Amino acid sequence: MKSDGFSGLITLRRFVEIAHHIPGRLRLRFTNRLVAGLSQGKLSSLEALCGNDSCLKSYTVNSATGSLILEYDARRLSPALLDQLFGSDDNLAQQALTAILPIISPSDSQ
Repeated sequence: MKSDGFSGLITLRRFVEIAHHIPGRLRLRFTNRLVAGLSQGKLSSLEALCGNDSCLKSYTVNSATGSLILEYDARRLSPALLDQLFGSDDNLAQQALTAILPIISPSDSQ
């Protein structure tokens, strides 16, 4: 997946906060309006990145709580990078996204 497929993530992150994070499991909280907009079709890019060979294992959207849980391999994807991506500093978030992209979609970084 090319980085332009993630361009909206930098904007979207302003409406998301980390509710809970332990290495390997990240819970993001956002408004129910945003959750309602996360249809299965819009999540197909995330779905395509999850799997046995990926550092992204699975995700679950809970529209009742307004959250998304992402399970990932903390040995391959640094929890600190995810904290930085969803933190308040836009520059650090962009740096984190740049570092994360080759990890989650290595075939596109070659």
